[in-house]
Amino acid sequence: MSALPSRRALSLGAALIGGAALLTPLGIASLRRASEERVDAPAAAAPGPPAASTALADGGDGPLDGDAGAPADGAGGLPDGGGDAGGALFELPAWSAASRAASYGGLSADACDREMKRRGIPHAPARGAPLVERPIRITGALHGVTFRGDGVAKPRSASPFDIADCRLVLALDDLAAFLAARGIAEVVHVSMHRPAPAGTATPKPKKAQKAQKAPARPPAGKKTPKAAGKATKPGDRAAKNPAAAPGRPSQHALGLAIDVAAFVKADGARLDVKADWLGAIGAPPCGPGSEPTVPTSHARELREILCAISTSGLFNVVLTPNANEAHADHFHFDIKRDARYFLLE
Repeated sequence: MSALPSRRALSLGAALIGGAALLTPLGIASLRRASEERVDAPAAAAPGPPAASTALADGGDGPLDGDAGAPADGAGGLPDGGGDAGGALFELPAWSAASRAASYGGLSADACDREMKRRGIPHAPARGAPLVERPIRITGALHGVTFRGDGVAKPRSASPFDIADCRLVLALDDLAAFLAARGIAEVVHVSMHRPAPAGTATPKPKKAQKAQKAPARPPAGKKTPKAAGKATKPGDRAAKNPAAAPGRPSQHALGLAIDVAAFVKADGARLDVKADWLGAIGAPPCGPGSEPTVPTSHARELREILCAISTSGLFNVVLTPNANEAHADHFHFDIKRDARYFLLE
C-alpha cells in the first residue's frame, strides 16, 4: 500500500486549510467591529435589545479622495421598518464615524461635488443662501422620486426654500432610493433652506490660533512709559462691554435639514404627516408605545418608513409630530456636521 495520501485526502485537506484562511480575517474583523461598538456606545446607556442591523453601517465604498468615508449609491440601503414597526423592538443605532450622516457631514465641499457628479445627481449651483457652504438646487428626480416644495411664494427655480447643501443632497439621494422601492414617487417638503435671522454668525472653518505677540520692549536706556501696564484706578472710565455673540445658525440656515410634509405614492395615494401620523406628543415614535391613536393603514405605513429611516443612521436628527406642536405637520431630518449622536423624537 502506498504511503502517499490519496487524491481525496489531499482535496479535503486543501478545503480545510482554505476555510481556516477565510475565517481568520472574518474573525479579526468581527472582533474589531465589536471593539469599536463598545468604544462608541454611551457610557451611561442602559442595557437593551441588540441594535437593529443596517446596511449603512459599513460606510460603503470607503473614503473619497482622502476625505471622510462616504457610502456608494444608496439604492436599497435603508432597512425595512417591518410589518409592525410600532410593536417591534426598536433601538437607535450607536453613533459611528462610518454612518452615512457622519460620512456625508465629514466631506469637504469639493469631495461632495465629486460624489454628486459620480452619481449623476441632477443639480445646479444656487445663490441667495449665504450660510450654506455649497448651495445647490436639485433639478430632476432622484431614483424616480421628485422633491417638491409646498406653499412656497416664489416659483421653484427662484425659491430659497428649495436650496440645499451638497451633503444633504447626498443623503436625499439615498432616501429617494429607499422610498422608490416602496412605491413613493414624490416627497412634498415645507422647506430645506430657510434664511437665518439677522445677526446670525456665518460659520467659519477652524484655524490654528496664532501665538499672542509679546509687547515691545523700550530701547535700551529708556524707561517704560508710565501708562504701560498700569492698573485701572477707581473712577477711571470703564471699557466698553463686548458686543453680544451672534446667534448660532439652524441646520435649515446651513442647508442641512429638510421638513417633509408628505410622501405621494405612484398610484396617487398621499401619506400626509399632519393627517395620517395620528400620534401623541411625548409618545415614542417607534417601538413599544408608538402605536397610532387610530391604526389606519396610512398611519402604520408612515411609521414603517420613519422608523426605517431613523434606524439607518442616514440623519443625525429625526423629529416627528410626537416631539412638539411645532412639528405637528412634518418630519424634520437633518445632518449635524459636528455631532456624535443620533436623536429621534
